[in-house]
Amino acid sequence: MDAPSDEVSAEAAAHDLLERCYRAPPADIFGADDDAVALETAKLGADLLVGARLATFADEGRTQVMPTPAGRYWALHGGYLGYLKEEPAGRGGGGARGRNPELEEMRMALMKRRLDTFWFSFGLSLAGFVFSLVSLAVALFYGDKLLR
Repeated sequence: MDAPSDEVSAEAAAHDLLERCYRAPPADIFGADDDAVALETAKLGADLLVGARLATFADEGRTQVMPTPAGRYWALHGGYLGYLKEEPAGRGGGGARGRNPELEEMRMALMKRRLDTFWFSFGLSLAGFVFSLVSLAVALFYGDKLLR
Protein backbone atom coordinates (compact mmCIF):
# COMPACT_ATOMS: atom_id res chain seq x y z
CA MET A 1 0.00 0.00 0.00
CA ASP A 2 3.01 2.29 -0.15
CA ALA A 3 2.46 3.08 -3.83
CA PRO A 4 -0.52 5.30 -4.61
CA SER A 5 -3.15 3.99 -6.98
CA ASP A 6 -3.08 5.05 -10.63
CA GLU A 7 -6.25 7.12 -10.20
CA VAL A 8 -4.83 9.15 -7.33
CA SER A 9 -1.53 9.72 -9.09
CA ALA A 10 -3.37 10.69 -12.30
CA GLU A 11 -5.33 13.27 -10.30
CA ALA A 12 -2.13 14.59 -8.77
CA ALA A 13 -0.58 14.76 -12.25
CA ALA A 14 -3.65 16.64 -13.51
CA HIS A 15 -3.36 19.07 -10.60
CA ASP A 16 0.33 19.66 -11.30
CA LEU A 17 -0.25 20.01 -15.04
CA LEU A 18 -3.06 22.54 -14.52
CA GLU A 19 -0.80 24.63 -12.31
CA ARG A 20 2.05 24.47 -14.84
CA CYS A 21 -0.10 25.34 -17.84
CA TYR A 22 -1.60 28.29 -15.93
CA ARG A 23 1.84 29.68 -15.04
CA ALA A 24 3.38 29.27 -18.50
CA PRO A 25 0.99 28.21 -21.28
CA PRO A 26 1.30 25.92 -23.20
CA ALA A 27 2.72 23.32 -20.83
CA ASP A 28 4.36 20.11 -21.99
CA ILE A 29 2.50 17.05 -20.78
CA PHE A 30 5.55 14.83 -20.75
CA GLY A 31 8.45 16.09 -18.66
CA ALA A 32 12.06 14.91 -18.76
CA ASP A 33 11.09 11.53 -17.23
CA ASP A 34 11.58 8.51 -19.45
CA ASP A 35 9.83 6.24 -16.96
CA ALA A 36 6.90 4.47 -18.65
CA VAL A 37 4.72 4.73 -15.54
CA ALA A 38 5.39 8.48 -15.21
CA LEU A 39 4.60 9.04 -18.89
CA GLU A 40 1.36 7.07 -18.60
CA THR A 41 0.38 8.97 -15.46
CA ALA A 42 1.09 12.30 -17.16
CA LYS A 43 -1.05 11.29 -20.15
CA LEU A 44 -3.89 10.20 -17.84
CA GLY A 45 -3.65 13.54 -16.02
CA ALA A 46 -3.85 15.45 -19.29
CA ASP A 47 -6.83 13.36 -20.39
CA LEU A 48 -8.56 14.15 -17.09
CA LEU A 49 -8.03 17.90 -17.62
CA VAL A 50 -9.25 17.83 -21.20
CA GLY A 51 -12.21 15.61 -20.29
CA ALA A 52 -13.24 18.04 -17.54
CA ARG A 53 -12.79 20.93 -20.01
CA LEU A 54 -10.24 22.63 -17.84
CA ALA A 55 -7.61 22.45 -20.60
CA THR A 56 -7.32 21.86 -24.33
CA PHE A 57 -4.55 20.31 -26.35
CA ALA A 58 -2.37 23.03 -27.86
CA ASP A 59 -0.85 20.99 -30.68
CA GLU A 60 -1.84 18.20 -33.03
CA GLY A 61 0.53 15.75 -31.38
CA ARG A 62 -1.32 16.22 -28.08
CA THR A 63 1.87 16.86 -26.14
CA GLN A 64 0.99 20.32 -24.83
CA VAL A 65 -2.06 21.73 -23.06
CA MET A 66 -3.48 25.23 -22.70
CA PRO A 67 -5.90 26.18 -19.92
CA THR A 68 -9.47 27.10 -20.79
CA PRO A 69 -11.16 29.99 -18.95
CA ALA A 70 -12.59 27.45 -16.49
CA GLY A 71 -9.12 25.97 -16.11
CA ARG A 72 -7.65 29.39 -15.29
CA TYR A 73 -10.37 29.90 -12.70
CA TRP A 74 -9.70 26.55 -11.04
CA ALA A 75 -5.93 27.07 -11.18
CA LEU A 76 -6.47 30.14 -9.01
CA HIS A 77 -9.06 28.47 -6.76
CA GLY A 78 -7.49 25.20 -5.70
CA GLY A 79 -6.38 23.52 -8.90
CA TYR A 80 -7.75 20.22 -10.13
CA LEU A 81 -8.13 18.88 -6.61
CA GLY A 82 -10.24 21.93 -5.69
CA TYR A 83 -12.33 21.30 -8.80
CA LEU A 84 -12.97 17.73 -7.63
CA LYS A 85 -14.12 18.95 -4.21
CA GLU A 86 -16.73 21.30 -5.71
CA GLU A 87 -20.35 20.17 -5.59
CA PRO A 88 -21.81 19.06 -8.94
CA ALA A 89 -24.19 21.48 -10.66
CA GLY A 90 -27.30 19.36 -10.30
CA ARG A 91 -29.28 17.10 -12.57
CA GLY A 92 -30.71 19.67 -14.99
CA GLY A 93 -27.42 21.00 -16.24
CA GLY A 94 -26.66 24.68 -16.41
CA GLY A 95 -26.59 25.07 -12.62
CA ALA A 96 -30.13 23.99 -11.77
CA ARG A 97 -29.15 23.57 -8.12
CA GLY A 98 -31.40 25.46 -5.72
CA ARG A 99 -34.14 26.43 -8.16
CA ASN A 100 -37.67 26.72 -6.89
CA PRO A 101 -40.09 24.29 -8.63
CA GLU A 102 -42.88 26.89 -8.55
CA LEU A 103 -40.66 29.37 -10.36
CA GLU A 104 -39.74 26.72 -12.90
CA GLU A 105 -43.44 26.05 -13.54
CA MET A 106 -44.08 29.77 -13.99
CA ARG A 107 -41.11 29.99 -16.37
CA MET A 108 -42.53 27.19 -18.47
CA ALA A 109 -45.97 28.86 -18.58
CA LEU A 110 -44.43 32.15 -19.69
CA MET A 111 -42.33 30.37 -22.31
CA LYS A 112 -45.50 28.74 -23.67
CA ARG A 113 -47.16 32.17 -23.88
CA ARG A 114 -44.15 33.58 -25.72
CA LEU A 115 -44.25 30.75 -28.23
CA ASP A 116 -48.01 31.13 -28.71
CA THR A 117 -47.55 34.87 -29.27
CA PHE A 118 -44.78 34.23 -31.76
CA TRP A 119 -46.90 31.83 -33.82
CA PHE A 120 -49.90 34.20 -33.65
CA SER A 121 -47.82 37.12 -34.94
CA PHE A 122 -46.24 34.87 -37.58
CA GLY A 123 -49.72 33.86 -38.76
CA LEU A 124 -50.85 37.49 -38.93
CA SER A 125 -47.72 38.41 -40.91
CA LEU A 126 -48.35 35.54 -43.30
CA ALA A 127 -52.00 36.58 -43.75
CA GLY A 128 -50.90 40.17 -44.46
CA PHE A 129 -48.40 38.93 -47.04
CA VAL A 130 -51.07 36.82 -48.78
CA PHE A 131 -53.46 39.79 -48.69
CA SER A 132 -50.82 42.01 -50.35
CA LEU A 133 -50.24 39.39 -53.07
CA VAL A 134 -54.00 39.22 -53.76
CA SER A 135 -54.12 43.01 -53.85
CA LEU A 136 -51.27 43.12 -56.38
CA ALA A 137 -52.95 40.48 -58.53
CA VAL A 138 -56.24 42.41 -58.53
CA ALA A 139 -54.41 45.61 -59.42
CA LEU A 140 -52.54 43.97 -62.30
CA PHE A 141 -55.48 42.12 -63.83
CA TYR A 142 -58.38 44.48 -63.15
CA GLY A 143 -56.68 47.84 -62.57
CA ASP A 144 -57.71 49.35 -65.92
CA LYS A 145 -61.34 48.18 -65.59
CA LEU A 146 -61.70 49.49 -62.04
CA LEU A 147 -60.33 52.97 -62.83
CA ARG A 148 -62.84 53.71 -65.64
